[in-house]
Amino acid sequence: MHIHKHVFFFLLIIFITSTTVQAQQISGTIIDSSTNNPIAGALVTLHGGSVQVFTATDGSYSMDVSGIDLLIIGAAKGYFYQSATSSSPASGIVIALDPVPLTDNSAYEIRPPTECGGCHPKQYDNWINSPMAKAGFNTWVNDIYNGDGTPGGAGGFVYTRDSVFAHSNPNSECASCHQPQSWIDSPFSALDSNVNTPTPSVQHGVSCDICHKVADVDVTKINSPGIFPGAVSYNRPNSGTQVQYGVLGDVTYNIPSLMRASYQPQMRAELCAACHQDAADPNEDHSYSGVISEPTYLEWLASDYANPASASFADCVDCHMGASPDNRVCGVIVTPPRPVESVRNHMIEGSTPAYLENAVDLDLQVSSTHSQINVQVSIHNNQTGHHVPTGVTVRNMILLVEAWQEGNDPLTDSLLHTGTQSIHELGGIGDPAQGYYAGLAGKFYAKVNHDINGNGPTFFTDATGIQFDNRIPANQSDTTNYTFQLPDHQADIKVRARLIYRKAFRFLVDAKNWTEDGHGQPLADVAAPHFGHLMESAETTINAGTNVIPFLSFKSLIMLFALLLGFGLVSLLKLRS
Repeated sequence: MHIHKHVFFFLLIIFITSTTVQAQQISGTIIDSSTNNPIAGALVTLHGGSVQVFTATDGSYSMDVSGIDLLIIGAAKGYFYQSATSSSPASGIVIALDPVPLTDNSAYEIRPPTECGGCHPKQYDNWINSPMAKAGFNTWVNDIYNGDGTPGGAGGFVYTRDSVFAHSNPNSECASCHQPQSWIDSPFSALDSNVNTPTPSVQHGVSCDICHKVADVDVTKINSPGIFPGAVSYNRPNSGTQVQYGVLGDVTYNIPSLMRASYQPQMRAELCAACHQDAADPNEDHSYSGVISEPTYLEWLASDYANPASASFADCVDCHMGASPDNRVCGVIVTPPRPVESVRNHMIEGSTPAYLENAVDLDLQVSSTHSQINVQVSIHNNQTGHHVPTGVTVRNMILLVEAWQEGNDPLTDSLLHTGTQSIHELGGIGDPAQGYYAGLAGKFYAKVNHDINGNGPTFFTDATGIQFDNRIPANQSDTTNYTFQLPDHQADIKVRARLIYRKAFRFLVDAKNWTEDGHGQPLADVAAPHFGHLMESAETTINAGTNVIPFLSFKSLIMLFALLLGFGLVSLLKLRS
């Protein structure tokens, strides 16, 4: 048979290409060692983390890798990591994963973070200065719970004194997030405010063992508060080898009688939801079916950021645990050549300046007519994977829009706002120069709950409904419009829009006389010039002197008309004479 030489070369290229691809491939199956059943959705990783794939429904996998003596690691939730060594090409490589035995030994003592820091000094140094480490004693939490966190803490709402549940549920659930160690040992315990002789729960806050011993988070109970029994399951060993859960795909260490690693993908989002997604329990039956207080997890889940197929996909770890400057995980075991971004910083930041100033974008558009300035402000939540603001319901944002003559004070000499869009009274009623912005041009953003009598805002435990929730969801925008009256003379007009973040409603800050946040840092909410943290700002100038006539008042126009009429009469008399 005669084959044209071009066709021959084409077939040869196809053969070489397919052979090359085949030569780079390792395939096989991930199975359960106790049942030999295939494991669907298991993570398969080349040691070092540069190549990762997931198994199909039949447990099969295929990786395009080349080399000799390649270490391939299989991982799945509920199993210990297991590895196999192979050179490519290879097929039929079976990796059998051992199930993690689930125990919950109440006699197990949560290990102190210093113990973990012996082998993980970098992670410990990150954590010790984090909000997680300081969660055990937060003065604001104590002020809200029993009024003893600061000298003025008894002002405003105090749960143990003012809540409708103060007598039936005096302990509340504050400790389930802020002092989880005590809740693991003794569920439904009260918040411990003793800082003179602090317990380990107060000292350690949310520590290493609190997160890395979580075997499962039941997403059907995601609105339960914190480390709630049945919603968050711990694996506390009886004796012998401890299980240590993590999210890296290529872990191989197994130290008999000391520690063995297990893959727990829920540590990337669902574990965070344990304390950043909760609801009220109006029926006191532990169903937590009432008004949602902290909706951050479900906000993320409803956004494009939670879709693995989306280009925007990012979870809590991606955003709130920045990439480490190096890929070192352990100070004892040699770290494989992992990509640096796979190792995360354990500082775990949230509403810090860096995050607040990179949360949204603000656009300011200004135009004028003969008598007024028209202002349009758009806020785009294009950098945050959940609503802004989010978290506990006292968090809020204020958009403040100002117009004033250049050289004057924008607060005391602002132009008359003739529009209807103004800041809600929760922006603070009082002197604007002291940060009380209610009634000024702008908008107040928050989730505000009401109690059984329709009064709000109320603490989330007592909430029976939502008065309003105008926060901005992820990848959405909010646009508002404002008008200001122009002066009746030539002037350069300044227009400015500021977006200001506040940690609490101003009336609550005043009632408790807070000047510091819950961790003892100066509180921006009461500090000039913004009285909150400035997230975004935009400013422009309109030159009102470019066209005199449009800026004349009605009275001036009458005077001009009379003047022109006078000139006309004089001219007419001259003509007649």
